[in-house]
Amino acid sequence: MATVASIDWLKWMQVNLLDQPGLADAYPNEWILSRCRVAAEMAVTESSNTEPRLQSGDLSEETFAYVVCSMVIRVMRWSRFKTESNGNYSYTEHDPQSNPPGYDASPNLYVSKREKQLLDGYADGRGPIGTVGLGVQRIYGL
Repeated sequence: MATVASIDWLKWMQVNLLDQPGLADAYPNEWILSRCRVAAEMAVTESSNTEPRLQSGDLSEETFAYVVCSMVIRVMRWSRFKTESNGNYSYTEHDPQSNPPGYDASPNLYVSKREKQLLDGYADGRGPIGTVGLGVQRIYGL
């Protein structure tokens, strides 16, 4: 039974950053832990089902940590895209692949629609993930 307070955020950040080596090098562990705790609180607040599902095992610690780490990684990516200058030189690090606005880097922590669905266990308001819809909306034109 996992609880939000017992999660090892540094471990999960290492796992979620495996495909992006060096991204977290500019951030001290204290900053990462602080942002993960705030992001976890935001995730629990965004979805009232999160904590009960986490405690009952319906929401795995891995999935919850994925959501929280994704929130923090978006902020890390955003800081990489700004320009630095000291008067003598200018340096801009950019993303070689453009991403639609709102889907990647952000200066603020937020829970995306898909992440909220993971936390809730519901997809598009149709019921718990893994259930089959009856398709009644087609019959009645809903």
